[in-house]
Amino acid sequence: NYFLDRGVGTVVFKMGEQGSIVANKTIGEIIIPAFKASAVVDSTGCGDSYCAGFIVGLTKGWSLEQAARLGSACGALVVTGLGSDAGIVDLDSTIHFMESAELLE
Repeated sequence: NYFLDRGVGTVVFKMGEQGSIVANKTIGEIIIPAFKASAVVDSTGCGDSYCAGFIVGLTKGWSLEQAARLGSACGALVVTGLGSDAGIVDLDSTIHFMESAELLE
């Protein structure tokens, strides 16, 4: 609540393999689990790809929860290869991964 109490509309905390949290005064706090990656090769750019996926979801009019799930899917795909955009082919395959991949527990 620190940021929300100071006027920030919505906050997103990325926590790697522990998932992420999206919160605002309307929805409260939503915990988004991380997706299980097929392999962990390089975590460079995972947080940036999460942000990119989250923003894409918002520009498509998705809910905060769905946008955060897309961000999480992007991070899980990027970690599977070398570099900051490895593992992401296109939006459709990323959405398919988001809808079918196993969640970390």
